[in-house]
Amino acid sequence: MGTLVDIIALVKEMPEEYLNETLEKVREIKEKAKNEEKGKNPGCPHCGSTRIVRNGHQGRKQAHLCRNCGRSFVETSRSAIERSQSSATVWKQVISDTVNGISIDKTAESLDLTHATVFNMRHKILYCVEQSLIAQPTELSGVCEADETYVLESVKGKKITETYHRKPRKHGAIASKRGISNEYICVCTSVTGDGNKVAIAINRATPSSQEIEDVFGGRVNEDTVILCDGNRSYGVLEEKCTVAMTKRINKVNGFHSFIKERLDSARGVSTVYLNRYNALFSSIYAADESVVDDIFNLMTAQVGSFSSISHTKSDNLLFI
Repeated sequence: MGTLVDIIALVKEMPEEYLNETLEKVREIKEKAKNEEKGKNPGCPHCGSTRIVRNGHQGRKQAHLCRNCGRSFVETSRSAIERSQSSATVWKQVISDTVNGISIDKTAESLDLTHATVFNMRHKILYCVEQSLIAQPTELSGVCEADETYVLESVKGKKITETYHRKPRKHGAIASKRGISNEYICVCTSVTGDGNKVAIAINRATPSSQEIEDVFGGRVNEDTVILCDGNRSYGVLEEKCTVAMTKRINKVNGFHSFIKERLDSARGVSTVYLNRYNALFSSIYAADESVVDDIFNLMTAQVGSFSSISHTKSDNLLFI
């Protein structure tokens, strides 16, 4: 299936004498889509009524008026992208690029958007995915592999002060201390036999029993079997589930490799946003192509999930 980026690339390479013909064809398709949309009768996101009439436009979007509650709305009202001026096609492309690890600059260039616009769109995506996992935490049932991995702390995008605990380092540099130190962020992870994943950063260096409880305690039950490689902190879960030691935790190690590869390809992400990326990684690791549509449906669900850019940039950040 073609993507918006493919279409834009083709148009850029098209001979000039065909541009007008192409433009007219695109306008015809757009008009056809608009006419098909007119036949649809969306339900009111405020009261659920289908007594709806068209009511002009808001921000280039078709507006509707509910005859039941008297409130006006557009197709994205009460969704995560309620006030966005970008089309569903653009949002799907940004989601696809986010899922596939395409850099913000490349996405911005291919879609003729600014870096700031794509940055804000990407963080709305990450925030929405993270909030959905907070609202409905992933359950760990059956046999689960659990282990922690460590990623370098990053203050990408900010200036390090003289009083900071370490000196600035360039992209690709290594920690100044050998072994696990306070320069590393611990990411607690688990992968179940059914393919459910959890990845949450909670501390620097080795996790304590309380931190293991905080991450996994509410997700396990008496039928859960946690397989770990010998960290005694997992013993805190023994009152809620079965904990067993093993040297074979290949599934969770594969998840660790995926996390590190994605962070490396992004040249690191700021630690304050790490759990948002962890939420994304948990949602997309070993997932099929439908994950893009799943995230788009999550962002367009009319459940009152809209948040402003300033709120998205400041809410529930990771400070450790």
